[in-house]
Amino acid sequence: MNAKQLIEKAEETRVREHRLKPSLRLKTTEEIYRFIHDERLVSFLGGNELPSLISAILGRSWKPSAKGFSGWMDWWSVKISDQPVARVSHEIEGRADVLATRIFRRTKTFVSNKIWPILDPVVKYQKELVEKGEILSSLEQRLLKTIQADGSIRTDLLRKKLGLEAKENNSRFHRALTNLESHALIIGVEDPNPEKHLHANIWQTWETRTRSRIGRAGLSYEKALAKLIEKTIDSCVLAREGQIGKWFQWSADMKATIEELLLSEAILRAGPYLVSSRVRDANN
Repeated sequence: MNAKQLIEKAEETRVREHRLKPSLRLKTTEEIYRFIHDERLVSFLGGNELPSLISAILGRSWKPSAKGFSGWMDWWSVKISDQPVARVSHEIEGRADVLATRIFRRTKTFVSNKIWPILDPVVKYQKELVEKGEILSSLEQRLLKTIQADGSIRTDLLRKKLGLEAKENNSRFHRALTNLESHALIIGVEDPNPEKHLHANIWQTWETRTRSRIGRAGLSYEKALAKLIEKTIDSCVLAREGQIGKWFQWSADMKATIEELLLSEAILRAGPYLVSSRVRDANN
């Protein structure tokens, strides 16, 4: 196939695999769980290159827009296995085989346990950089150390421990949590038994949340990062090459890694796009 044909085939594959037709939409919680594990990386809302849970539920592309909450009404009242989508999302976060993170473009992203062994060496490398003082602010480091020391801690108790309960600390506190999430250094799950009028996450470190669920010996950081990019392109099906450096906190310069993947034909180039090799293989 030439570049034009490859892009067209990739777009067809993306519509099918991302469930972007009403006839393909997800209708049950079991279909949702299978979708996350098949795709490995799934954006909750969408508006980016990954498959989107909301789009797959609606059977059409959906993304946050300037319409604000009125746009959310497109899916807010939809029921999956007789449950609201928001309730299903909370159940997904609480599963032992899925993580709710912000690793992809700092947006809510579900990560199947099928990809944890690839992500683990990358997180370990980030932890080493933290210990060397090369990344994270002093507040972020304090947050990480506190969560690590406690094992599990709820948002309100975390704020109290760090003396950040005042309203003027809201922005910097939540920004710091988001940054830690985007490095996958911490994982949050909504408290399943909240006190009245209190909705808060329970935070754990990556190591605590994934302990005993993956083998710790494995790929080097460089090989793990290359494999993560490959699997992410598989999930996206196709993506603009110039955008890949914006995907992860740790992937600012991916040129050498991408060239290695292209050389091994783990991914393909078609004009300005990088395409999953599965698109080619499906035609063989």
